[in-house]
Amino acid sequence: MADADPHAVLEETAQAIRTCTRCRLHAGRTHAVPGDGPFDSDIVMVGEAPGKEEDASGRPFVGAAGKILDRALDAARLPRGSVFITNVVKCRPPGNRSPRADEIEACRPYLLTQIAAIRPKAVVTLGSTALHAVLGAAPELKDARTRRLAVDDVSVVSTYHPAAVLYNRGLERTIRGDLGKVARAVRSEAPRIRSEGPREGVPTNPLRSSGAVIVNPEGRTLLLCLAHEGTWGLPKGTVEPGETLEQTALREVHEETGLKVRLIRPLREVSYSFYWPPAGVNYHKTVAYFLAEPVGGEVRPEPGFEEARWVTHEEALRLLRWPNDRDVVSRAFEARRRTAARRRTRGRGRGSRRSARRPR
Repeated sequence: MADADPHAVLEETAQAIRTCTRCRLHAGRTHAVPGDGPFDSDIVMVGEAPGKEEDASGRPFVGAAGKILDRALDAARLPRGSVFITNVVKCRPPGNRSPRADEIEACRPYLLTQIAAIRPKAVVTLGSTALHAVLGAAPELKDARTRRLAVDDVSVVSTYHPAAVLYNRGLERTIRGDLGKVARAVRSEAPRIRSEGPREGVPTNPLRSSGAVIVNPEGRTLLLCLAHEGTWGLPKGTVEPGETLEQTALREVHEETGLKVRLIRPLREVSYSFYWPPAGVNYHKTVAYFLAEPVGGEVRPEPGFEEARWVTHEEALRLLRWPNDRDVVSRAFEARRRTAARRRTRGRGRGSRRSARRPR
């Protein structure tokens, strides 16, 4: 397989799937659904089985679950066209029931052939069926999400199936977070790509984010170095459905840095536009920043960041690439200075009042 043309292997596998009669599922299909995406993708995503819309079109994840997956990919800044998407079984089970063990076993060689041909950096399993089909023996999904797993030296990341969001809306945030981690980990291994100024005639997608300037008791702020760009920035991330700006800032700080923080006060909102080459689109991003102080945890930068570093105000101004970030950090240190000055003034006032009292 190592010397085979991956494009040719995928095409041959797709043709074999379309004419496959290995299990009972072929009898009721309209179209088999081999999967789609680039043959040199860094990420292979594996779902459970085609549904009604997929059976009609011959393409994976085009129904309601597909729309949820598209939103999660967009939040992770992973263009759908850059990811190879397939399922454990390639034909729709009757009534959208779960595939049976012998049906999974009949289709599993196709799946493993696709993964071997593409040789991705990561396989993302969507749901328990996909997790067990890829790995064979595997832990429960809730445990697998926090463990390092692999198949044939390829990292396996497990998350919930997008269809689960139809019954539990809170899982959409979890799926987005998991895909975001995969995206950052894959980018950390790729050549550095920097964002550019916005381009004319290119679609623009809005992004709403929230983050924090964390200042510790020693008067230093925590910066993160993005692996795929090699630039220093502040912890921040996309606002998930149902979240407040404060909730997003707390979550993103913890996910990206490992710290638990207390938000002290809002600093400012910044807006800017940029062109992202891998996606081929412009983004217009609005970020709300808060001043924060650490209250627990320890610094453990999330995959996708090269380094986390506590720095002085002057060092931060030297390291930060973007003027907006430098302005927000300066506002944070100024707010902290004013708070300290007010406390000193109140302390002196209380001392003066005490000394002016006559002894009784």
